[in-house]
Amino acid sequence: MKTFRFIGMALLAIVMCVNFASCSDDDEEEQGETYSIEGTWLLQSSKGYIENSNDKNTWDESYPDLQEAKLEITKNSNGKYTFKEYYFQDGSSSWENDPFTYYPTLSGTTLTVTPHIMDCWDTAEIKSLDKTKLVLECVGDDGNENWYTLDTYVRAK
Repeated sequence: MKTFRFIGMALLAIVMCVNFASCSDDDEEEQGETYSIEGTWLLQSSKGYIENSNDKNTWDESYPDLQEAKLEITKNSNGKYTFKEYYFQDGSSSWENDPFTYYPTLSGTTLTVTPHIMDCWDTAEIKSLDKTKLVLECVGDDGNENWYTLDTYVRAK
């Protein structure tokens, strides 16, 4: 009788071990890390077009030296962001002193500039954001001209 009890307890222990081992983490979904859009970003590549009723100009450029454009993004207390764009001055080997500044709001993955600013995108979709890379898909329309860009930035160190 003691032998049957011992065998029964051993089988119960084995079943419990297998049960716990098989259910360890399979019910939990992996949560991806979230990254902040805030920081300084350097333009790595840009492709897109500008068109009006007469013409369409396209480009597909890469900037391996990361000295074409710099984007500084900060979050304000009112929920909007400040975007400051700097362009590299070839002759002086430095970033320009007077950045182009605009203040988009962020809803989900969409940035929106309101009211409209000439020569600035109206909406930008965050296509990718991780620790080191930001990809923005931007569209804009000035009435007589519209444009589309897909810009890839790398985070400045």
